[in-house]
Amino acid sequence: MNGLADLLVRLDVVEAADLIAAVKTTREQIADAGQDASVSVAIRSDGPAPTVPAEAIDCEARLPYCKAVCCRLRFALTVEEIESGPVKWDLGRPYYNRHGADGYCHRIDSETLGCTVYEERPLPCRQYSCAGDERIWKDFDAMVINQEWIDARLGAERTPIELFMDAA
Repeated sequence: MNGLADLLVRLDVVEAADLIAAVKTTREQIADAGQDASVSVAIRSDGPAPTVPAEAIDCEARLPYCKAVCCRLRFALTVEEIESGPVKWDLGRPYYNRHGADGYCHRIDSETLGCTVYEERPLPCRQYSCAGDERIWKDFDAMVINQEWIDARLGAERTPIELFMDAA
């Protein structure tokens, strides 16, 4: 990050004083939100599959209600997925799945909300079942979405690296 900031100042893309002010403001916002400003790294190791397999859920019938909110969740990738998988990791949150400007996984089709790498998707996507996930549903059977949790925790906040990757 320091090298990128230095380059932006040297190329007169940003003023050094503006960059320092932005860093200060961002640190204050992070602290006020009770979050950690340091970069952490996570690598996933998988446990047992869920009791309701993902294929047992009629996602197509639920999409008008949930709008593929599961594709807005962040999860750590495994070493194998990092090295060979089609899902790229977020350089600002090693080694979590990357999201686009809309807050969704960068591999989602924004029109259909379908996965563009469905056959090669990571194991969390293969095993995830929204049945009983209180983050997603207030009432799974009645298809009542937990919009309050979603709005509070799944905003389109992006890391500086994700923003940079979109701009590049």
